[in-house]
Amino acid sequence: MEKFFQPHYKSLLSLLLTIGIFAGCTKDEEALVPEMTDDTQDQKELQLEAPTLSLVPPSTKEVLENADNLRFPEGKSSSDNARTSAIGVIDYVDFNDPAALSIIPDYASSTFATYPYYIQKVGNAWVHVKENNGAGYNPAFTSNYQHYHLSYQNFVPCITNGGQFGKPTGSGCASINPINEPRLVNSHHGTQWLKIYAYDYNSSQRTFDLLGIKVVNGPIQLWFKKKGGGWWRWSSLGVGTWNLSSYSTEITQVLISGTGSASFAFDNVKVKMPYN
Repeated sequence: MEKFFQPHYKSLLSLLLTIGIFAGCTKDEEALVPEMTDDTQDQKELQLEAPTLSLVPPSTKEVLENADNLRFPEGKSSSDNARTSAIGVIDYVDFNDPAALSIIPDYASSTFATYPYYIQKVGNAWVHVKENNGAGYNPAFTSNYQHYHLSYQNFVPCITNGGQFGKPTGSGCASINPINEPRLVNSHHGTQWLKIYAYDYNSSQRTFDLLGIKVVNGPIQLWFKKKGGGWWRWSSLGVGTWNLSSYSTEITQVLISGTGSASFAFDNVKVKMPYN
């Protein structure tokens, strides 16, 4: 695959290889890039019923990531939409941070996000969105596709004359800097499990609040673990921006999957990160 991204390759060969990659990955998906919802409707946060305490949890104990493998991309400490206070930072994990995209192989220019996946700095911690393929979980809550997609929000990529991924412009294909293009998460398959957690230099697990999420393709199922407590879940969150702030506070991790075989997509994970 390394040769595929070298600019001296002919554009026709690049296009054929790209079609092959996308076809293999999207065999069970309706589209690589999900259809966006209307922006005016999306701004209204949806209220929801209380989550359910699960009697069959994803894990029976607290599962910690290996601290030796954690990355610390500096990037921006907060976005333009962030709010800071004496107790912490409220911000969106929006999958648009250039520093976070720059540590992903090939900058996820083909949309394929592989290890170490997406890691965004929020306040004095880092929020990691990865595939849940580690040990310690009930196997029904894990997957091992070894990638998910960071789809471009505004276009489906094309192949430039130089054999790179670009942006369609009329009958042509313009070059882009992939770390500067807005993204969102799109799963490989509806059965894929993604994990969201936070860490810092001194701890492989930080406690935070999950205040909201924008579901672009759904519905999704969303599970979260309370600090020192059990697992709670919403079994079906449909397309829209959901206000979760009344329930998913002081948590240590989030697991997200689909409710069927269709690929799911989400964006703008709103979190509150305390300073300690």
